[in-house]
Amino acid sequence: MKTAGLIALAVNIGFGVVGLEAAQEGPRRIQNPQTITLPGGARVEFKHFHSPAIGKDADYSIFFPPAYDKEPSARFPVVYFLHGLWNDDTSWAVARYGDIPAQLDDLMIKGELPEFVVVNPNGENSFYTDYLDGTHNYEQMVFDDLIKHVDSTYRVIADRQARALGGVSMGGYGALKIGMKHPELFAAIAGVSPIVFPGDDPSEYFRDSSSRMSQYLVHALEPVYGMPFDKKHWHENSVLWLARNEDLDHVKIFFAYGTADRLKIFFAYGTADRYNHAFPLAAGIKDLDETLTARHVPHVYRVYENGPHGWQLVVDHLEEVAKFLSQSFSGEAVAPSTTK
Repeated sequence: MKTAGLIALAVNIGFGVVGLEAAQEGPRRIQNPQTITLPGGARVEFKHFHSPAIGKDADYSIFFPPAYDKEPSARFPVVYFLHGLWNDDTSWAVARYGDIPAQLDDLMIKGELPEFVVVNPNGENSFYTDYLDGTHNYEQMVFDDLIKHVDSTYRVIADRQARALGGVSMGGYGALKIGMKHPELFAAIAGVSPIVFPGDDPSEYFRDSSSRMSQYLVHALEPVYGMPFDKKHWHENSVLWLARNEDLDHVKIFFAYGTADRLKIFFAYGTADRYNHAFPLAAGIKDLDETLTARHVPHVYRVYENGPHGWQLVVDHLEEVAKFLSQSFSGEAVAPSTTK
């Protein structure tokens, strides 16, 4: 019996702010979610588990690929995919954001993707970061509590080579940050429209602004980083600081897997991203590319001309992102490029 690849893809997809996506219609989340059965045989279930890191139950959705029920003895790799601000674990399954589970089901049935599990946790508005006051440790919830829960509950392959982490917008930041801190846990990480704040105190870009978007950001960020940002806490959680200082060829990876299996990194940005109006997002993402390049850290960086922010950018390039995250299962690699 063929062993399928199970990837719990917790991709934090979408930095959607209320009232700022007038071009898109429909709800941002599912009220009272029920199991979704898809045409190819995949399904999505909505679950929760107790997370000591946040001191309460954490919700998550889980996508089971078509072969999960057909091959009851098989185990699969896992991709964790993290959602964006003001979204939740159900958002990736709504029509407004492209009904991504249905697209994955179709790609797997067509043989365009290996079969994997996708796990999408509810990170609320946490930026997948442990709060400054220590009350809500959402980073620990993802890399510790959630992975342990999934490994022990479902037929997944509990191994780094069978685990990847992706996300969009706030979740893209979370995926890159957590992956850089814990490269021994993931074979690949990907951030789509990742929120990469430049500087030692990014709150300077919006805390004195009266714009609606800036007020939303201050409300979300203050409990996480302080306002202004606590410098020490911010450095510990800044993607740019980690890219400059973290050992991304982690000694644990080298001795366990060899240099060929170093952490694989992907991030993508659309030039029509609306968040450039609130802070220098493009400059932060470009700085990330230049920093990793200067340190000779292999990575894939995509710039999509006229590409939008968030879920739509994920939908537009879903196959490429999913193939990158699952390459350690399928043996396929994505060639580096900067513009598409």
